[in-house]
Amino acid sequence: MKKCNPTFLVVQNVFLFVLIFSLLGCQSEYDKWVDQELARNVKIDSVFFDLRLGESKEVYFKKCWDLNHDRIITQGRSYHLLKHNYTDTTEMDGKNDFYIEFQGVFNKDNKVKGLDAKFSHRLWSIWSQEYHADKLLPKVLDSLSKWFPGNAFTPFDLDSDSIPRVYVKIDGDRRFRVYPIDTRDVAVKIDDLNENN
Repeated sequence: MKKCNPTFLVVQNVFLFVLIFSLLGCQSEYDKWVDQELARNVKIDSVFFDLRLGESKEVYFKKCWDLNHDRIITQGRSYHLLKHNYTDTTEMDGKNDFYIEFQGVFNKDNKVKGLDAKFSHRLWSIWSQEYHADKLLPKVLDSLSKWFPGNAFTPFDLDSDSIPRVYVKIDGDRRFRVYPIDTRDVAVKIDDLNENN
């Protein structure tokens, strides 16, 4: 039977320690934030209009049906999108009015694992740059911060031409990601981090 060289075992253990330490040290600020929030073990499931992450598809559609019946939401640009208009009651010219279109995202167990939304200015047009998504983005971030108090939105630069920067807010296991899609729409993606880990 062949014996192991003790020097080899020491070198191997040192190498494994350095490898593990370097992998842990390479964890990004974003990953550390996610781990920190998940470690709190706090369930936060509220989204718009009393819809909740984790509720069944049946309950989600029943709530949407009731919201539509009460004229709080209507059909959006497509069959799958639901729409709600936000009006700034302090101004009568509509310059701060925007709307949200959204749809639920479901897991294999037919439970809501997220909500995909788009915010657009009511007065948007291709030639009216004051109503484009890059101008609407700060209003969306401000509104979401008021509606969903907790941690602040943090910008993260991405190595992408299509989405150079995304604004992230994580409270417990609920995550918001916000970024302009094009000149018209600001994407707001809300999801349960437990579904992704």
